[in-house]
Amino acid sequence: MTNLIMNGAAGRMGQRILTLATEDDSFTVGCGIDTRTGTLRDIGVPSDQPLLDSLPTDQAGSVVIDFSHATVTPDVIKHCAKYGMPLAIGTTGIVPETLDALLADAAQHIPVMWAPNMSVGVNVVFQVAAQIAETLGLDYDIEVVEAHHHHKVDAPSGTAYGITDAICEATNRTRSDLVHGREGNIGARVRGEIGVHSLRMGDVVGDHTAYFVGNGERIMLGHLAHNRDIFAKGALRAATFLGKATPGRYTMKDVLGL
Repeated sequence: MTNLIMNGAAGRMGQRILTLATEDDSFTVGCGIDTRTGTLRDIGVPSDQPLLDSLPTDQAGSVVIDFSHATVTPDVIKHCAKYGMPLAIGTTGIVPETLDALLADAAQHIPVMWAPNMSVGVNVVFQVAAQIAETLGLDYDIEVVEAHHHHKVDAPSGTAYGITDAICEATNRTRSDLVHGREGNIGARVRGEIGVHSLRMGDVVGDHTAYFVGNGERIMLGHLAHNRDIFAKGALRAATFLGKATPGRYTMKDVLGL
């Protein structure tokens, strides 16, 4: 059985992960962490476990899921590494170089994983996008469009970067080949660039489409999230995996066996 601690408990993802965990006999809920204190019932989760304003120091072996904020997550990583708490991170917007250094250090002490999206379907999209891009080559233009609710604070989304990172890795490109939106007299499209575009509107949970367009044909690879349960279930699946893993750095490919 996995004992779960949720960092960012009062957020949309935190509440849903905790609620699903209370309904799953393979989990016990230790506590939730957010900016206020009380019990989890105060944030709509059916549990009398505590809501705390800081991570505990006496819960070695408990798995922490972090859906908080890019300014908070670095300290969460350091805390979990220090106190022996496996960690699954879904927070996006962290500078890649900073995140990589923190994860590399933490992986020496605990099982740790960061994923831009923990949905099973999205991680299949990452893999397929890489295969399509590698097969088609530079004769096909690539554009990625993502849409999220108007509360989302970072753009492009971590999932959009997950798609473009997979494509770049498969085709020997880097994030320097990304073009974020276009405006004005920009000239003809540069061969090999990848366009990335962000929409923020209403209550959209998460829509992502990758376009692969050649002269005469177009391939569209897309994923539409109907609700947050797909992400929450993936996060719980990752927590179960990490709770049994040895120290090291893992990905959703490891969790899903892709």
